Amino acid sequence: MSKVGLGYRIQLKGMDKLVAGLLKRAKMDVVKQIVKQQTAQLQTRSQQMTGTVYTGHYEWAKGKGRVLVKPTGATKRGIKLAITDSGLSGIVAMTQEYNPYTEKGTRFMRARPVLKPAFLYQKVQFINQLKQAAK
Repeated sequence: MSKVGLGYRIQLKGMDKLVAGLLKRAKMDVVKQIVKQQTAQLQTRSQQMTGTVYTGHYEWAKGKGRVLVKPTGATKRGIKLAITDSGLSGIVAMTQEYNPYTEKGTRFMRARPVLKPAFLYQKVQFINQLKQAAK
């Protein structure tokens, strides 16, 4: 800083690096917001799908035969989300211990996936939103 007449003149060196750094940080904030939003939408979509995929199952009841058992909602409540890696990663997970069997099926029951179809849909939305932010 040097005195010029009645005012002061300021000369900043390395301004291009500062501007580039600020732009990079601003874009990272946008990316973090997109990750947060898309992860929340994936969780919501997965939870909504449980209502149509899990409509109950039949069990044998003594003296009654095969009886329809309505879903309890534990799978829906067990779909959790977490944001990690300083906001750059989002995780949606099914926390019930039986969820691998309902997602993939067994030799005794067909698969009733919820997370995979929701993920495949949300993946396209996520990529499109990142492309829009990159423009």
